[in-house]
Amino acid sequence: MTPQTPVLIGREAELAQLADALEDAAAGRPRTIAVGGEAGIGKTRLLTEFAERHRGEARVLVGRCIDLGGAGAAYTSIASALRPLVAELGTDEVRRATGAGHRALQALFPQLDDASDGPQGTPGGLHEAIALLLERAAEDEPIVLVIEDLHWVDPASLAVLRFLTRALTDARILIVASYRSEDVGRGHIARQFLAELTRDRGSVRIDLPRLDREGTRRLMGELLGAPPEESSVDALLVRSDGVPFYIEELVDLDGCREDSAPLPDGLRGLLLVRYERLSDSAQRAARHLAVGGVEVEHDLLATTLGGGTEELDAAIREAVGSGVILTTETGYCFRHALVREAILDDVLPGERERLHERYASEYEARAEAGRPVAASVAHHWSHARNVERAFPAWLRAMREARAAMGYASAAQHAERALALWDVVADAEGVAGMPRRELMGRTATYLRNAGDVERSLAVLRSALADCPPGTLEHALLLNNQARGLAMLARPGAIESYREALATLDALGDGADHELLRADVMVSLAGRLLLGGEEREALELARAGAAIAHAQGAARLESVGVNIGALSEGHLGRVALAVERLEDARRIAGDDGPALLRYWVNASDFAQHTGDFARALEIAREGMAAAPGFGADRTSGVILASNAVDPLTSLGRWSEAEELIDRSLVLSPPGTYRSYLIRGRAWLLLWRGDAAGAQETLVGARAQFASTARFEVQSRLTVGHVATEAALALGDLETAWREAQTLLAPDPERLHPGHVQPFAWTVARLISRLRALEEDGPGAAAVEAAALTLRDVADRYAWWPTHAVWRPMIEAELSPTPESWETALEAASGERAPVQLRPAALLRLAEALVAAGDRGAARERLDDALRESDQRGVISIRAEAAAFGRASGLLRGRDRRPAEDLTDRERQVLELISAGLSNRQIGERLFISGKTASVHVSAILRKLGAANRAEAAHLARDLVSG
Repeated sequence: MTPQTPVLIGREAELAQLADALEDAAAGRPRTIAVGGEAGIGKTRLLTEFAERHRGEARVLVGRCIDLGGAGAAYTSIASALRPLVAELGTDEVRRATGAGHRALQALFPQLDDASDGPQGTPGGLHEAIALLLERAAEDEPIVLVIEDLHWVDPASLAVLRFLTRALTDARILIVASYRSEDVGRGHIARQFLAELTRDRGSVRIDLPRLDREGTRRLMGELLGAPPEESSVDALLVRSDGVPFYIEELVDLDGCREDSAPLPDGLRGLLLVRYERLSDSAQRAARHLAVGGVEVEHDLLATTLGGGTEELDAAIREAVGSGVILTTETGYCFRHALVREAILDDVLPGERERLHERYASEYEARAEAGRPVAASVAHHWSHARNVERAFPAWLRAMREARAAMGYASAAQHAERALALWDVVADAEGVAGMPRRELMGRTATYLRNAGDVERSLAVLRSALADCPPGTLEHALLLNNQARGLAMLARPGAIESYREALATLDALGDGADHELLRADVMVSLAGRLLLGGEEREALELARAGAAIAHAQGAARLESVGVNIGALSEGHLGRVALAVERLEDARRIAGDDGPALLRYWVNASDFAQHTGDFARALEIAREGMAAAPGFGADRTSGVILASNAVDPLTSLGRWSEAEELIDRSLVLSPPGTYRSYLIRGRAWLLLWRGDAAGAQETLVGARAQFASTARFEVQSRLTVGHVATEAALALGDLETAWREAQTLLAPDPERLHPGHVQPFAWTVARLISRLRALEEDGPGAAAVEAAALTLRDVADRYAWWPTHAVWRPMIEAELSPTPESWETALEAASGERAPVQLRPAALLRLAEALVAAGDRGAARERLDDALRESDQRGVISIRAEAAAFGRASGLLRGRDRRPAEDLTDRERQVLELISAGLSNRQIGERLFISGKTASVHVSAILRKLGAANRAEAAHLARDLVSG
């Protein structure tokens, strides 16, 4: 057997990187390391050495991906890595650690099953349960999760790995994945995952290089036990190309050669030297093992090999003794994957097919006994070129993966079956479904796995071949509409309408009545987002009634939920609140229905000005979302729904922390956009308008996609963009963004967004009036003022109208009296924290204009004090600027240069140079977020309204 040197040669830097990562993980800073390199470069050797060096410092869990031609069983590597941990902790502790999520874990570990547990949950629930399990184990000691041979990973395991790298934010866990770099080419499922790691600060990619001449010489010396001849080093370096495995093989084979025959020149021939020296029976055993896979159980190999026990034992013993294969806990594997691949290439085609057939038959027997090996059955029948047996096997593998919630693997197996459809006799009869139905299922699995684009491509193909006016056509249209809605693409409403029209034309029928209700409720949801509340209400009511009659509680709850929001948007706010609670009651313990309630109820409470209630509901939903596997989807929406009331209540640090924590999960684009909008809004009131605008620009493409079909999104983004441009003095951009509110049909506006946006536009109009006076744009500005009043008054029934309308009117007609009225309105519990300081400042300005400087000074002092207390830095800076300009603060407003830290002075210099937060971060080697915090602090300390004013003050402050 090839000797393994006691000292790992040439990998000191890589071992140091792994050690540093473990140190970080042990301190509660999770890390991810991807170790790549060509075959034979020493990836496993490196990880083995790392584990040995840190034995006792961490628990190492190892999972290996299996080579089944890219179509392995779901969760193969993850399950094998976790199996020892589950066994050690025991059923009771695993259940305690994962809570309700242990039901999802039953898909991998049946011993956790309990008849009283209920349904298994969702794939996201399984991912979350795995994360909880690892976090629990990491409380006792740091965890190193190693996934080897990522180039063979199954899609379900990859989905878990991707989730863990995002979701583990403060656990003592180091994730290490190894892969063959030459086998992860374009189109490989792991390629995007590896690319994502390069953009993650907590991740590192280690690419193992070949050994140079010095490394080769050192390795030879360790293997030979003496310094090698320099000519031998040169010769070996040429033959091995510096690949450690080949160096070891060449040294060992040359040293133990008993004949004078020279070693083969080719590397493939080198791999076969040991094999070719075996007896015929041992070679035969090695060929059987090579066809069986990376690792084969003893009983399985014995059955496929045939012959007596003694003969098998002798053959295996010989192969082990010659260093060709190794023993494992349950069977055998090759010493190195390269050896297996070389021997597999040496198997004759006919022999290979016969061996695959034997393996397929044996795996089928195991499948009949209840073992989840359908993917192995399908793999071997496919390589045996028996499509009649492979086709149903792929379908069984599909169902097996679906049962385990491995949707990505289920889709992969389904696509393999679809590829065989045309060459199988009576494929529809064998499958028990038409081809288009299988395509629809494939599309659903793809969508559930997150590959919505591919899902839609499959559906387009199926629809092109489907007769219109059929139930099958309606099913495919419904499926397509869901995918389009998820991507915020045009056509979702049209697809839902066509599906509903098809079902209506089919008439009454128990087989499609529930589908009809589902389409109605889904269409109602899209119409509501588009501002079509009346039709949405009608459809939601009808769909909920059918769902109730059919006993479909989830669908009924969602229908009632959407109907409640429609009622609220049509003016029946109290009824909306009541019906939302009905939706929660109907939901029971159903996760998707409850999540829909928490999202919509918290949002509704926020927009009606009940901030405390909005925060309470959002937090309740956030706590439950991980258990339903929705932390990156509904959980992120709920996080953004919690950010809104936290901001309205002036709890800025909590809001910022929540945004950062949620963004770490790398949520899908649409969900991420909610957080980005929340961050921009927070930055605005914390005095960093430039940072807010920069944040918006970075996510504008995603905003634009969503805003095309969602009134609420369109108004929200338009509002933040208008506010940012106004704060920066870019009135032209602010005017353009304000048309989002001024231009559309007011009947299709979201009432909860109109009033706050209208106040921003009123402030813009006030600024424009001062500039335009009698200019050519004055008429347009005055027309906008009339439109704004009309739009605001259309929603006089909305609960926050009494808060915002006086503020709007005071901006449009500023007098001390109008601002006194606005101040009183801004002091109510439904007013966000920035309104009262803003009203105090505007009142001070109106009093100065009226000549009452004494009263103005009092109100300005109030504005400064309250903006400080509430943390509204932008208002504080604006008030200080007004005080200096008006002379009200002359001699009393200190410019606290001495309060600036050394780092803040550095940041201020870069602000003066015109650098953005991102550029400041790059220059000072800090994050953009940290730069933003420094900028906000500087603006607050200087009393500067914006970055431009801070830059203007910088010369004296920095030099002084």
